[in-house]
Amino acid sequence: MMGRAFVRNVLIATLAGLAACAAFNYAIDPYQQYRIPTSYAPRFYAAFQRYENPGLARHYDFDRIVLGSSMAENIPGSLVDEAFKGGKTINLSLSAMTAYDARRVLEVALARGTVKQVIYAPDFNSFSKGVDHSGFPQAHPGFLYDNAVWNDYPYLLSIATLRKSAEIAMDLRINRFSTDRDKPWYWANAYAFGPRFAVAGIDPKQVGKNFRDFPRTLPGMQASFRANIEPLLRDNPKTEFVFVYLPFSILVWADFVQRGELETALAFKRWSFHELQKYPNARVHDFQARTEFQGLQHYKDIYHHSPAISSRVIWEMARGQERVTAENLEAGLAQLRATALAADPVRLVDEAK
Repeated sequence: MMGRAFVRNVLIATLAGLAACAAFNYAIDPYQQYRIPTSYAPRFYAAFQRYENPGLARHYDFDRIVLGSSMAENIPGSLVDEAFKGGKTINLSLSAMTAYDARRVLEVALARGTVKQVIYAPDFNSFSKGVDHSGFPQAHPGFLYDNAVWNDYPYLLSIATLRKSAEIAMDLRINRFSTDRDKPWYWANAYAFGPRFAVAGIDPKQVGKNFRDFPRTLPGMQASFRANIEPLLRDNPKTEFVFVYLPFSILVWADFVQRGELETALAFKRWSFHELQKYPNARVHDFQARTEFQGLQHYKDIYHHSPAISSRVIWEMARGQERVTAENLEAGLAQLRATALAADPVRLVDEAK
């Protein structure tokens, strides 16, 4: 009898502890899944974007979305509102974002029925994995992207969540976070930009070896586009989708040449443009052939440009510049091909040091 009582008491204590943990995490809600916090300033944890973004998409007030990988994280919503002369923009970008990641968060946001415009900055890596793969090795927290609460137990009972909740309750600052709703994922203030920073650790004979780039095939990229992007366009005909190719440094294009993937990238641009022509709610702007945006002085590494470039892109896009049309598509691709083939990574790296 005493053994049974002991087991019973342990079970009761365990259940009580789990219930207390879940209640505490629900009340604090560090990833803003159930509400925008009012008792403390919202915290935006860059390392947990996939966990926070569905909550932001569900609860914040916006009618325009900026979405992309880390290259788009330095775009403040207020900048977009100013350039486009109105609206209320939220940045839901995600480091290492794949097309699958983009679809999942956009499905949450678009379900509200209030989103008028999506500014989506795709990059080639985002289409290079499978159609349902996230950019992170950890499992995608899909339970936070639906409307059910019963399956949120991995969030409510998580020790990691409990630590964040305790940190907030005690007003501690152990983990890195932002409290800026206008640019929640902004990182540019933590880095220096310029040629010597852009080429740090770069082997000019293998420019991209330090970057986690996945092998790309045109059929694989097309499959991801069809599975993740086109359904959003079909299902949301009243939402305008503005696709923008953000600039890369000249060394990225040299890397594409070295890896034999330049023509794959250009073919994907061509193919996806023609696919998007089927949808009256889509348009494309491409800033990657602009040589003035390819200079290493604008970059912290070969991929990530400064906020000054992001700002110029937004303002020019708002004015309709660099819009891709059937008439200028091939000329733009030819210019980019010529620039990439002419790039000398050995010279570029030597001059930058």
